[in-house]
Amino acid sequence: MKKILVIGGSLFTGRVYSILAQRTGQFELHVANRGHYPLKLEGVSEYECDRHSPRLLERLLPDNIQFDATIDFCGYNAGDIAPIVETLGARCGHYIYFSTASVYDPALRKVKKEGDPLVSGGSYGQTVDDYLAGKIACENELIEAAGKCGLPYTILRPTFIYGPFNYAPRESYFIELISRKHTVPVPIDATARFSFVFVKDIANILMQISGSEKVYGEVFNLSGPERVTYTSLIADFERFNGGAFPTREVTVDEVERERIPLPFPLIDDDLTDGTKLADAIGFSYTPFAEGMENTFRTFYSLYTN
Repeated sequence: MKKILVIGGSLFTGRVYSILAQRTGQFELHVANRGHYPLKLEGVSEYECDRHSPRLLERLLPDNIQFDATIDFCGYNAGDIAPIVETLGARCGHYIYFSTASVYDPALRKVKKEGDPLVSGGSYGQTVDDYLAGKIACENELIEAAGKCGLPYTILRPTFIYGPFNYAPRESYFIELISRKHTVPVPIDATARFSFVFVKDIANILMQISGSEKVYGEVFNLSGPERVTYTSLIADFERFNGGAFPTREVTVDEVERERIPLPFPLIDDDLTDGTKLADAIGFSYTPFAEGMENTFRTFYSLYTN
């Protein structure tokens, strides 16, 4: 049975991973976070601890436990990773860090692949700049800290994650409007294409790669192969809904002027290539229509009960 240390991530991706991993009976999970959203899963050990207190985490963990992998869902700023690596050292096993596919330079105007240039100052507004700068700093910090102690690591860069428990108002923005019989704004002149990855795929990938030498020292994008548009997304929702729902055609200018909170790009593509990881471990992403239908039915039930 693999022993896994999970840092943070009790709301969405980490929660889904913990639930699915626990169900397999193949993982001994130790979850460390601030305790705001406890998992309360049978057989899962939870430790209330801020990541910035690695010495406390070390004292809370069972003596001399050696993890097969450490999965870090919540490193956001410089200084978030090195103290944990330096404190736990080899006990971490295989350090897997969740970054984001948004770290790539948007000026490339192409499908993002590992090895492409990363965003630099000024490419985005200041608020997003800080977030991306923190993610890039964490990636570099992990590489440096892991190199000093010979710790194997893997960096994952997911594109738009969708699925049950998603707290970001993305797919749920539309599903809530549909379920409540409200009018759905449809941007008729939006040209952007964007990529998705199903949260359950991420969970299964994590279960497959934890402690696997195949992925040591690598950076991987996580992204399904489909190129989704607002037009195709609305068509999918109509099919899942069993028919049309009230819509209102809007232009991109109207979206911006009325500050309609549409969650995906309108003009510029945001596409990510996830084939490197799929090829490395022989993984097949869940077809987008299948994963989104699962998500639609989960949220629809939530909003109508």
